[in-house]
Amino acid sequence: MKNSFLLLIAFLLLQSSALAQNWQLQYDGLDDFCNLPDGQELFSNLDVFTVEFWIKVPNISDGPIFIGSGPGGDILFAIDPTGITAFSTNLFSVGVFVQALPGAFPADGMWHHLACVRSGPGAGQGIIYIDGVDQTNPAFNTPGAAVPLSGNLTFGVGLSNFFFNGAMDDLRIWNVERSQTQINNNKDIKLTGSESGLIGYWQFNEGSGQTIIDSQTNGTTHDGTLGADGSPASDDPTRIQDSGLPLPVELTSFTAYVNAEGNVVLNWSTATELNNQMFEIERRSKEGQFITIGYVEGYGTTTEPQEYFYIDNTVGTGIYYYRLKQIDFNGTYEYSGEIEVEVNGPLTFVLEQNYPNPFNPSTLIKYSVPENGSVKLSVYNLVGEEVSVLVNQEVDAGFYEATFNAADFPSGIYFYKLQSDSFVETKKMVLMK
Repeated sequence: MKNSFLLLIAFLLLQSSALAQNWQLQYDGLDDFCNLPDGQELFSNLDVFTVEFWIKVPNISDGPIFIGSGPGGDILFAIDPTGITAFSTNLFSVGVFVQALPGAFPADGMWHHLACVRSGPGAGQGIIYIDGVDQTNPAFNTPGAAVPLSGNLTFGVGLSNFFFNGAMDDLRIWNVERSQTQINNNKDIKLTGSESGLIGYWQFNEGSGQTIIDSQTNGTTHDGTLGADGSPASDDPTRIQDSGLPLPVELTSFTAYVNAEGNVVLNWSTATELNNQMFEIERRSKEGQFITIGYVEGYGTTTEPQEYFYIDNTVGTGIYYYRLKQIDFNGTYEYSGEIEVEVNGPLTFVLEQNYPNPFNPSTLIKYSVPENGSVKLSVYNLVGEEVSVLVNQEVDAGFYEATFNAADFPSGIYFYKLQSDSFVETKKMVLMK
């Protein structure tokens, strides 16, 4: 038989989040903005697109504009002073106009995620998501054909003089329609930059300097500058390192091994967590489908590394695959990668010490059998009389356990013996009432 104590460790190093680096751009509401000179290329087709980002707004009295353009108002993503979030491709002419329900955006000084999705040129084909929830106002969801952008794209100002007062992070532009599930599954994690349809990705994590880097790798990059010309001035938003930024559940390792009892032990660790309710543990056999076998509670939101473990004591011999389903308090979830572990039978007979010992009134006895055959597990009193037979049958090779209930026996020293055709071992235990 193969060694049942085989240690199988598979490290799964997942993507760490840009947000976990804790950089943001802080705008003063007076003259701060970022400038993309070639931004018109990003919105060459406005029939199908997705734009999303994180923002933190202390109030809406100034009607802040998050994404804008020149005086013509060709591209605007803003909140008006009444609390209505809207996206427009041409504010003063015919174009796409999508609006959220009044008051749907909470300007509470906390981080929130905004996304606008356009699935086609017809009416009703725009959606605004706030924190992953559809908040679209059906009364303001107009049709609109593609409207080329005529000026530079800006982050933090629009119409030349409407400046954003707050913080912004992790801005993404796509030339495809992103589903609600895709947005929720990815808004808290760092992208690779090569995701299909991603045409603009600014993490604002440079930490210093005047350049804002477009980190997507699918085509032409659109790097921008802080302010109008990239020189340090009063119109430059401030780079701030902030522990209050949104954090993902950043999984740094995921391992598995088979312990001495033939159970699979899972260990995993996180570097940061945001809104983490729990991990759901899923398992499948080599040819089977994943099933849920247990849960481990998460730490909510934390910037401290955390360690987790789970013991699966319901497996026999064979090859198994495990994965984690991380679930947020709002119901969104994300899967880890899979790891494989092989559970083999024991090499030798093993009779373990009972636990607990001393005991009252019951105790657990574990034993291992390396080959198919007849096995007997009996209990004897101090004078050698057999007082209980726990197991007496044909068994397959594997790991086993039996419970001895001594509720009807007096206190004292007892012995338990495991025997087969080729093995005999006896151990002592103490019943103390």
